Amino acid sequence: MDNTNVAQTNNRPDRHGSNNPMWGRHHSSVTRQKQSDAAIRRNQQYKKALDSQHHVSMEEFLSNNPTVEEYIKTLVREQIDKFISTQCKKKTSPLNIWL
Repeated sequence: MDNTNVAQTNNRPDRHGSNNPMWGRHHSSVTRQKQSDAAIRRNQQYKKALDSQHHVSMEEFLSNNPTVEEYIKTLVREQIDKFISTQCKKKTSPLNIWL
């Protein structure tokens, strides 16, 4: 994928200082109030969405789902057994002392 920002000239006119279309203009108090009200509504919606999410700790989840805990234990045992069996096949493994 090409990076289009590298070695590409900017054909847009400079908008700093007096070249900015808003140069010398100001938002009216009505417009500023509308922007403020929109931001407040947006923040309230964001907070409401966050509050509606119920975050569950791992302990709470596992206590409510005991089959999941057993499944995880089984997976961990299988992975440990697999690791031990592969290490024991290697002759230079320090785990060979267990055999």
